Amino acid sequence: MDWFNSVSAALLNKDLDGLWIRQREISDNISNIETPGYKSKSVSFEDQLKKLMSEGGENSGDLISRIESAAPRTSVSDDESLRLDGNNVDAEKENIELARSQINYYYSLRELSDYFSRLRYAITDGKA
Repeated sequence: MDWFNSVSAALLNKDLDGLWIRQREISDNISNIETPGYKSKSVSFEDQLKKLMSEGGENSGDLISRIESAAPRTSVSDDESLRLDGNNVDAEKENIELARSQINYYYSLRELSDYFSRLRYAITDGKA
């Protein structure tokens, strides 16, 4: 069994990748809050990962390769702007999303760290 290539490790790794990209796009949105005509961007990847997990029926190696091939999708918002310059970035919404993404990122990072801590504990028979 390959301990480092498990489904849970692959999911956590892909989750961290998606959250990192989401944080970057939110930061871009916030930094362009005063740019005339700028349209906010959003990143989605959770639904894609849920779909991959629900398909199942194959061995874990195939599932891991499907998870690794998944890519976060960035989309540009077509919401109308309430501002005259055409910018549709909502600072309050972006700050809330940034905080939520940061909390999710730290949680996923902690889960991955705990996963490897449990592996180390099992490998060393609890002696390290």
